[in-house]
Amino acid sequence: MHLLSFRLPGAVPAWGVAAGDRVAVAPVGAPPDVATLLELPLAERDAVLAAVAGEERIALDEVELLAPIPRPRRNVFAVGANYRGHVEESEHSAGPPASPIFFTKATTSVTGPGPVAVDPALSTRVDWEVELAVVLGAGGRHLSRPEAEAAIFGYTVANDLSARDQQHGRPEGQWFLGKSLDGFCPLGPSLVTRDEVPDPAALRLTLTVNGVAKQNSTTADMVFDVPALLAELSRFVTLQPGDVLLTGTPSGVGDARTPPEYLAPGDDVVARIEGIGSLATTIVDGAR
Repeated sequence: MHLLSFRLPGAVPAWGVAAGDRVAVAPVGAPPDVATLLELPLAERDAVLAAVAGEERIALDEVELLAPIPRPRRNVFAVGANYRGHVEESEHSAGPPASPIFFTKATTSVTGPGPVAVDPALSTRVDWEVELAVVLGAGGRHLSRPEAEAAIFGYTVANDLSARDQQHGRPEGQWFLGKSLDGFCPLGPSLVTRDEVPDPAALRLTLTVNGVAKQNSTTADMVFDVPALLAELSRFVTLQPGDVLLTGTPSGVGDARTPPEYLAPGDDVVARIEGIGSLATTIVDGAR
């Protein structure tokens, strides 16, 4: 099942279940958004999804697509240096980490497909990072590997946009600011349920800038796979339904190229993950 969040012309945000080029819209009386849906007990949630899938469908070209969870309840979790190829290309990595490197991105960094405004006073070294994003349907502490797998509701595409001048240029580094500018976490558009992704450890990820291939790898190159990441994170943090975890990026980022490459206004970026979808972002001038 593919869930979408969207806005109808002149209407408040809505959500629904997609089928091909159409989407069944959640009716009045259903949970108002995907985050609320994920907080329901499992049986109730499944019943709501089955009911929504049977609702009247409208064409996707009539709606403005949003991130699947347009405003998460709390910061987006993310992982650094989690692909072997990316570790090898980065001058900032000494080798594959012995344990996952977690950080977060502010909720206001989340956006859907479309434009992302970049203020050159804040960054002139904006980089791309295609990532598999995991969305939880259950939570808890000290999750075992099977419990971590069972907690996953589904997957979506992420582009972990990164202001490298803020991330690496500040004393001791500043990942939070470098990763949390408004709009620096494009997600979506589809949230694909776990049952439709039989092997998340064997998905191809690609990213292009203006049609030119920049990243091309698979999730098999992860240092720590998805269940291992969730189990480790849950040792320290109580996970909750609706939490979003970005699982790292493969090789091919702009900052590691010779010479380095960065995004500029007018650039079109497309991140794709096999079986999940494509996420298109256009960089626009956000000078104040």
